This record gives sequence, C-alpha cells and structure tokens, in this order.
Amino acid sequence: MDIINYHEMSLTFIPRINVPLEQCNEWLSKIISKAMSFSKPLKIKHKNNEFKLYVFDLPRPLETNKVYFADRAYVVRIRSFDLKFLLGINSALKSEDCGIRVISSHIVPVPYIPITTLTTLTPVVSSINGRYWVNDNGLLVLRDRIFSNACRKTKLIKKDFVEPGDNFIEGIIQLNKVPISAKYKGASLLGAKVEVTVKEDETSQVLAYTMMGAGMLEKNSLGFGFCISK
Repeated sequence: MDIINYHEMSLTFIPRINVPLEQCNEWLSKIISKAMSFSKPLKIKHKNNEFKLYVFDLPRPLETNKVYFADRAYVVRIRSFDLKFLLGINSALKSEDCGIRVISSHIVPVPYIPITTLTTLTPVVSSINGRYWVNDNGLLVLRDRIFSNACRKTKLIKKDFVEPGDNFIEGIIQLNKVPISAKYKGASLLGAKVEVTVKEDETSQVLAYTMMGAGMLEKNSLGFGFCISK
C-alpha cells in the first residue's frame, strides 16, 4: 500500500509540578507549545490555523487519585506525520526549561498493518454549532464527522488522495455512558470514547492509518482522539 508513515516518540519525563488529571491535556499541550517556540519553523506551525497532524495520549501510569505528581516519572506517547516536528520538540524538551525533566526519549516509524478496529484512549471532541457533541446528537452524526475530518487530514498528508463516496467506518460504539470532561482555558471540553470498525478496502485503511498518526476528530494537539488499533 502506498502510504506515508507516521512516527511515535515515547518520552519518559518528570513533571515539575503536580498536575490533576482533568488539567493534564491543557498542561501537556502547553509543554509541547513551549518546546515549539524554540524553533522558528515550529513556531510558525503552532500559530497557523490548520491541522497540526500530531496527537498525544495521557501519561502513564495513571495515579489512583488522578494526579500526576512532581518528582515521579511518567511516559507519554506523541505521534506525528512530521518527523521534523518530533525531532524539534525532542531537542527543545531536553535542552530548554519547558516544565518537565526528560529522562529518555525514543522515536520510531510506525509501519502500516491492516486495521480492523480503532479505539480511542483519549476522548474524541466534535464541535456542532458552537457546542460539543453529546449523546443526544446521535452516533451517526459523530460517525460522519469522523469520516469528514479523516478525509481532510489525509488530503494534507497524501496529496493525491481522492475522497471516497462512502464512509470508511463500518460500525461505531460509544464506550462511555456520560460525557468525559477536560479543562481548557477555564472551561470544560466534553468528549466521548468510541470504538469504530474499519472497512478492509485500501482507501478505508489509509483513512484509518491517518487517524492513528494524527488523531481522530478535533483538538488533537490537546491530546484528544488518540487511538489504538487491532
């Protein structure tokens, strides 16, 4: 399959402050943004109003009281289709004071393997008429928005990509019963965790792989829509 690989960076770090779980997405996004500020190309990338094509998950292990403690070590995964981005923030995080102390980092390409299902480890977020998607909006709306978002991202990564007429998602299941909330700029973002079944044809597989590397739906640079696959 003609596909552009994304890379994944595993970063072992120690935070300089205690970070509550509900504030972790915003805190980590600020850490990454600060690292980007030390590179002129990455500073431009950060300010541009377009898909950033990177995503990160929540650090592990998750403490039982839902707080990430200063002076304890955690591991976070950051994925991107832009290797220069990962190399740039990796360098800045190690050499500049961005709010964490890096213990180790490792960047590897992630080859394509057939994808049957995508499961989000962090919630997906979708804006609908100024509000966030909730259960009452219906799963079909969310499914169609995932498809549209995936096509737009794939066109940026693969210039010759042709959007298919049919959705690449065969089925979708919501995994949470109530909306999942995360703090951002003093407000709450509402999201949901989902599992989607992916069609087997080549175009569907390309779209699914894009979701793995760039995140599903919106706010990926805040760590939303981070997926694992089977």
